[in-house]
Amino acid sequence: MKKYKNFILDIGAFDGSDGLMLALKNKDHFIYAFEANLFQYKVIKKNKLILESRIGKKIFNYKVLNLAVSNKNSNDKLFYVSNNPIVSSLNKFNRNVGKTWKGYDKMFKIKKSLKVKTITLAKFCATNNINIINYLHCDTQGNDLKVFQGLGKYKKILERGVMECSINKYRSLYQGNHTLSQVRKTLSKDSFKIFKIETVDGTMGNEFNVFYKNKFSLNNKYKINLKYNTRYLRRVFSGKTYLKDDIRDLFLRLYNKFI
Repeated sequence: MKKYKNFILDIGAFDGSDGLMLALKNKDHFIYAFEANLFQYKVIKKNKLILESRIGKKIFNYKVLNLAVSNKNSNDKLFYVSNNPIVSSLNKFNRNVGKTWKGYDKMFKIKKSLKVKTITLAKFCATNNINIINYLHCDTQGNDLKVFQGLGKYKKILERGVMECSINKYRSLYQGNHTLSQVRKTLSKDSFKIFKIETVDGTMGNEFNVFYKNKFSLNNKYKINLKYNTRYLRRVFSGKTYLKDDIRDLFLRLYNKFI
């Protein structure tokens, strides 16, 4: 198996779309994906097989782990599974969601809680001899800042990343969620520079994606390709592809068969 020196981490992988696309677009990088929900972990494993069959090639630079990531290592942290699994979290919902997220009330209900294992990225990097993190893609539903803080001394090996945050405490979806002002303060303190802030689609302006990079250049040799569209993969996973998808992937299968 090929040895990799460059790594991308996908925290809160959900259905695997982001991590798998990053794997396809960045063949010189190894992608570790983390998903706390055992059901979604199994979904990702299945989706990887669907994609491999679709393109006619194994994806060797991707691995998903059934772990939650936070700022502490634990064997019995509660993970709250909601009616819509995409908003499941280590955090309970804010009591204000009925007022600040109108129309989403049925979606934001806890269906059950599970005991999960949490790991810090500091422990993970030390255990797996990771000396550089080229990109940290984080979407853990209210826990992203803790994931970042859990890097500890390994923050210095992180080149760039993205995390979600709430506009303020009142409009936060989760109890204890971090705000934009907290993210700004933490990143600045740890020598990271914010270069783009975007409103997260479908959040009524309550959440942002914050893109940041290390102020000190670490590794310019390998450029990361972040230009991808997860809508394509979601069509593939659901079996609802377009004709243009089918034609393109047919040629891709043929190409992969003969190279």
